[in-house]
Amino acid sequence: MSEPTNICKICFSEIKDNSLLNLLNRDIDVCQRCFQEIKMHFFKFEVLGYSAISIYRYDEKIQSLLYQFKGCFDFELFDVFFGRILHELRFRYLRYVVVPVPSYKQEDEIREFNHVEEMFKPLKLPIRHMLTKIKKVKQATSSTEQRKEINKHIALSDESDLSQYKILLVDDVYTTGSTMKACIRLIEKLHPKKIEVLVMSKTENKR
Repeated sequence: MSEPTNICKICFSEIKDNSLLNLLNRDIDVCQRCFQEIKMHFFKFEVLGYSAISIYRYDEKIQSLLYQFKGCFDFELFDVFFGRILHELRFRYLRYVVVPVPSYKQEDEIREFNHVEEMFKPLKLPIRHMLTKIKKVKQATSSTEQRKEINKHIALSDESDLSQYKILLVDDVYTTGSTMKACIRLIEKLHPKKIEVLVMSKTENKR
């Protein structure tokens, strides 16, 4: 009887059991070609004075992968984004509480999952839904001026005191920073012990 075949979650090709990638990353169902195409690019920056890290450049490959996950509802990709560095991230953010940047509830219901939350679940950190998006606003198609108004469409959904917690604000893509800044200003009102930012990807030349 032949051994069961592993299939790449991204391109659906067969994963060769004898590949170095497969030997080193047995828990990541991604073929060597896709693995090499998804290039990590760690970038440290600041948002309103808080430390922030992005893992990838928001290039065509990441844009396509995110669309496959978020736009095509390919839930199986949830653990692909951070699979190679999970241990490092878990260690760095030990004892942090994850607060996802919110998406519009009706969109999550159509998709049947919240893409930001699922993307960061493999970190195995507690997740708290402190924020809500009260209006459907597409940042990708908004003008610069409209992006600056995003604070009008995000609100606190939980006003519990956070003075005993270190908060990790997470999102999939960082562009102008308007959304993240609006979220930080809201979370600051709850007096967390510390705030840091982690985003899956970041566009070029945006602070």
